[in-house]
Amino acid sequence: MVAAPILYLLIVSGGRYGYLAAAVLFVVASFTDTLDGEMARRSRLVSPFGIYLDTTADKILIAVLLVALAVAHLAPGWMAALIIAREFLVTGLRSYAAALGVVIPAGGWGKAKTLITIVALFLVLLEGDARQGGLLSAQTGPGSVLVAPIGPFTVAVWGLLIAVIWTVGSGAEYIREAIPMLTHPSRTVRDVLGQAADDP
Repeated sequence: MVAAPILYLLIVSGGRYGYLAAAVLFVVASFTDTLDGEMARRSRLVSPFGIYLDTTADKILIAVLLVALAVAHLAPGWMAALIIAREFLVTGLRSYAAALGVVIPAGGWGKAKTLITIVALFLVLLEGDARQGGLLSAQTGPGSVLVAPIGPFTVAVWGLLIAVIWTVGSGAEYIREAIPMLTHPSRTVRDVLGQAADDP
């Protein structure tokens, strides 16, 4: 979560190497977060609150990065809005389910969504570096590929569109799994605990 404001400042400041620095920081933050989670699972130090805090921090990082890229006109605002809306909708559903003592497992779409989004955002940051005249200047081979439009979008933004589709699809899958819970709004934590106490 500490990386989020730094990423925002690197992108909106307009520095020559700001996007490249943001790309490196984003990859490092994503990698260390994954590593921390894996180490916690292996050490059996996983708690419901820790999982919630970890996933919320991930969503805040991605949301701040998307807002910064939209402000910098590198990512379409509607794409950023769809991803952010889905993330916090699912977070709200997960919080509601947790209050009822219900765990809704991530489906196949959700498990791949994070990786696809990280790769897409990394490519958008590299495109920003190319446009800003950084290490991947638009005059170089990789830079020219990144900034060249393919139809209405560049390669990176096409990747972001794939991430949007995957994100919306995984959100729909999650909502479908949550429907049985949502159709019983009168169910309270006390009900759940009472049922658990009655079970053999």
